[in-house]
Amino acid sequence: MFLTDPALRRIAADTNDVLPEQLWRHDTATLDPVGDLARILHKTAREFTTSSAALDQALSRLKTLATHARRRLATHADLPVASYDRTAGDALAARERHIFLGALLVTAYRAWRNHRPISTGTEQHLLLYPGDPAHGVATLHLHHDRTWLMVPDTEAADAFAVAHPGQVIGELTETSQGWTPTAHPTGTTNQPDTTWPLPACDDLPSACRSLLRWRHLHHSGRKRTPDQLTPDELAQLRS
Repeated sequence: MFLTDPALRRIAADTNDVLPEQLWRHDTATLDPVGDLARILHKTAREFTTSSAALDQALSRLKTLATHARRRLATHADLPVASYDRTAGDALAARERHIFLGALLVTAYRAWRNHRPISTGTEQHLLLYPGDPAHGVATLHLHHDRTWLMVPDTEAADAFAVAHPGQVIGELTETSQGWTPTAHPTGTTNQPDTTWPLPACDDLPSACRSLLRWRHLHHSGRKRTPDQLTPDELAQLRS
């Protein structure tokens, strides 16, 4: 699964750049302005990750205290106040620090990124919903000119209720009408005997979502072909 690192997840949410690792670490030993930016970014990313853990712990303590307070209110019609103000204050302070470090992280990343272009080459990663990492990541492998093979990560498979994460589920071809997804059967090679062309989509993320929705639809009931889908189902594929 991608984006298990809080810093990488925040960067993806703000910039749509999905990085497989903290690529700036390769520049931290460089003695030039790019290296300076990379070291600042690396330090900020570490502080942001620590802040994420601290905020999670503060919110967990607040949740425990709130659960106890609600139970006390239900059983005794009373609300204990011991430690409540301090725990709530700690959570608010952790939140404010996290917001500050998040903004600093994205600013430092954009500064480093301006001097270090990242080429997609024959592989690229993108969010299924731009700006929202919660629906997972699609990895695209260049198959041949203008055609990419699509592989969902575990988070994407869970979000769209499909099996077999980490496997090729179809291909995406750039045409004059946008991106045309073609679904593959489960567990096939990169060149299956049977495929299902789906309606063209405006962009890559929507084409990836179309493949995932088709996979869910195809395996959740009758084994239909795209020609047998209703107009509403076809419209849902493209949404």
